[in-house]
Formats: sequence, C-alpha cells, structure tokens
Amino acid sequence: MTAMKLQSALPGWRIWIQWVLASAVACAVALTVTGAMIRAGSLNAAVVWAVFGLVIGASLGITQWLVLRRQIPQAYMWLLASAVGGAVAGILGFAMGGPAGGPLGGAVIGASLGIPQWLVLRHRVSQAYVWVLASIVGFALGLSAGEAVGFAVGGTVGWPVGGTIHGIVVGAITGAALVWLLRQPVPER
Repeated sequence: MTAMKLQSALPGWRIWIQWVLASAVACAVALTVTGAMIRAGSLNAAVVWAVFGLVIGASLGITQWLVLRRQIPQAYMWLLASAVGGAVAGILGFAMGGPAGGPLGGAVIGASLGIPQWLVLRHRVSQAYVWVLASIVGFALGLSAGEAVGFAVGGTVGWPVGGTIHGIVVGAITGAALVWLLRQPVPER
C-alpha cells in the first residue's frame, strides 16, 4: 500500500475504533443500569424499558459525540438526536409493556435512535438513509449477541458484559456505515 493510500485509510480506522469503543461504553452503562433495576425487583418491565431508553440515548449521545465533534459541523446536535431517540425507544417500550429483547427489541431501539440521528447526518452526507438501516441491523444483532453472552455469563457481571458485547456489535456495524458515509459528503450547491 502506498503512503498516500495508508494515510487516507488511517482516519477511517481511527474513527471506526473510537466509535466501537464509544458504543461499547455506552451500551455497557445502559445495560448495567437496567440490570441493577431488574435485580432490585421493584419495577415492572415497562418502567425498566423506559429508563433503559433514556440511559441508552444519553450515554450514546455523549460518547459518540466525542467521536463526531471533529468529523461534522454542529455535532452537538447528535446529543439531542440521541436523547430524543432514546426517549422514543423508552416510550415505545413502555407503551408495549416492555417488548421482547433480541432482534425485535434491538430493531425498535435501532429505528428509534437511527431516525433522529439521520436528521443530523442527512445535511452532511449523501445517502444518509444508510444510517437508519445500519442502526436497525446493528441494534438487532447487537442486542441478540449481548443477551446471549450476558445470560451465559449470568449474575451481576452478565449485564455489563452483555452490554459491552451489545455495544461492540452495534459500534462495529454503525461505525463501518459512519466511516463510509463520511466519505460521501453532500455536494455543495
């Protein structure tokens, strides 16, 4: 690989790795909080889902903003979009009485977060709709993998471990989409 190709590839890898780490931290926090609530046993599934939505939106908004702030103008809007998306996921989960986890629950979370985040990206990158698809797929697969590992590990450690796995899968898929999208800027008018 020539030096020019290597230099242009490195920022993509750096962004991707930072995105995976940011997503892993955020999902670990969200599932650790959720697990603590469930272990306390005093709240119903709908309330737990609502709190999860708020925590996942806030934690993803903050950690991912740290990556995006050098990549797109007005990246602070990502914080707001993620918080709104998390609130929508929480409201949907609450309204549905706490939906099933796995691919269905993950798809609901992914769509709830991906659509408002798309609103931030659509003025900055071409084909921003890819973000919503990546978010749905990433969260569907990520929540499924996180639950499988978390339940296999079990105990109080299962929740943060499952959350970390969830975040790694989500971050790997959405991070790849993000790197690709950042290379597709909206043409200037």
